[in-house]
Amino acid sequence: MSKKLIYIFILNLLIACNAGERSLIVAFTGDVNLDRGVNDQLRLYGDSLLINSFSFLQKSDFVVINLEGTLTDSGIKQTDKYNFRASEDKAVLLKNAGVTHVSVANNHIFDYDKIGYDNTVNSLVKSGVTTVGNVSEPVIISNGKYTCAVLSASLSTHNDSLPISNIEELKASVKSYMVKSTKVPLIVYIHWGLELQSTPEKWQAELATELVQMGVDAIIGHHPHVTQTVEYINSKPVFYSIGNFIADAYLPDTDLSYTVEFSISDSIEKVSIIPIELERYFPKLLTFDRHITSLKKHMKFSNASLYYSRGNWIVKQTRNVDFSENTDLWMIAENNTISMIKKLDDDQYALSFQKDGLVANVLRLNGKLSEIQIADINNDSQIDILLGISKKVNFDPNLKKRINIYTFKHNALEPLWLGTKFIDDIESFDVLKINKLNYLSTVERTDNSQQIERIYEWDDFGFGLTEFNDIKK
Repeated sequence: MSKKLIYIFILNLLIACNAGERSLIVAFTGDVNLDRGVNDQLRLYGDSLLINSFSFLQKSDFVVINLEGTLTDSGIKQTDKYNFRASEDKAVLLKNAGVTHVSVANNHIFDYDKIGYDNTVNSLVKSGVTTVGNVSEPVIISNGKYTCAVLSASLSTHNDSLPISNIEELKASVKSYMVKSTKVPLIVYIHWGLELQSTPEKWQAELATELVQMGVDAIIGHHPHVTQTVEYINSKPVFYSIGNFIADAYLPDTDLSYTVEFSISDSIEKVSIIPIELERYFPKLLTFDRHITSLKKHMKFSNASLYYSRGNWIVKQTRNVDFSENTDLWMIAENNTISMIKKLDDDQYALSFQKDGLVANVLRLNGKLSEIQIADINNDSQIDILLGISKKVNFDPNLKKRINIYTFKHNALEPLWLGTKFIDDIESFDVLKINKLNYLSTVERTDNSQQIERIYEWDDFGFGLTEFNDIKK
């Protein structure tokens, strides 16, 4: 065998091995409504409008949508203000567009009675699209190496005939799945909440917490037609609503949304979002400048962080942001504030901050960032930014990690604490809440390399030690 053939053989083998190791990538969209203005546009400009809408999701192994309506050519219209349907042949278009899974668990799936429901499910299945929400068990999704499960439910109205139409049925399904398989990540894709509201209801947050405690790995919501809060519960991502994907949106904020993509191996290893805008009812990608303005709207009431990477925004729990991410731009959304951090050069950053629409002065940070927390650390009802930063200072010429704290007062960021030495060198820190008060929790390393956890409280002159305990190595 010639050297050239051997080279080609080895190259192909490496490509095959890498492909076999690739994570399972599953994309989720918000509501898809193919009736009214959307149907009019398809008649005028052709089926390519629908097919092209999903082109930017082609790198995903699977694409999951919520079909807000029915695919039926028959059935009796229900006595409701809104009844949605499109022709059954639209199922083939969805398949050709790359849609692999369609959730039918929503408040419009019975708009044309049981006949409309059956026609929708049958036309999708006949076209090679898997339906979710028409059974009470999760659907298993796999690329041959990695696997996840998707459970679809509707907790809105007009869904009593669905397999999962109330909280108890949802929890029972999750419990049953966990008994059978706790190793395969479970994603709950759920129709719930109030339309056009920017934040979830209290019961939704309570239910999300229960589901996570039961073993759910991620929650994605739809129905409000606008985006809502993003947060992490016990390190699990919760998107209460991701808005519209295809719809004749005309009400405020219903034309801006995003898709969610999970990269999955043995667990959910990465979560990313792609901001979109509905133009004449169909999604289009935004320019980068529009990314920032739209994401600030989406994340306004969230407690999570984003960083920009290769056209996507990677979602991370703020406490896990360490500024080693492959990016030069971070967005931190916590406590109804938005912080933007831009890397200017090695160990140089710019920090901008806004709260309630008020934009503070931009600060220049010199040093290597490693952590960020947003909290009222001195309990004065003002938001503070806590930064882990490695640098030298006048009173200590040694390069080491310090904590810099800025407070938001009088519509500006002001220094509160700039790296004064603690008892020992800082390795990491967190904000600890005890009896409704915030404390600074640190992990410090002594001169003899012992790790010590200490808890400090703020007084008028700085941090005072309250208690400490050893952390076993």
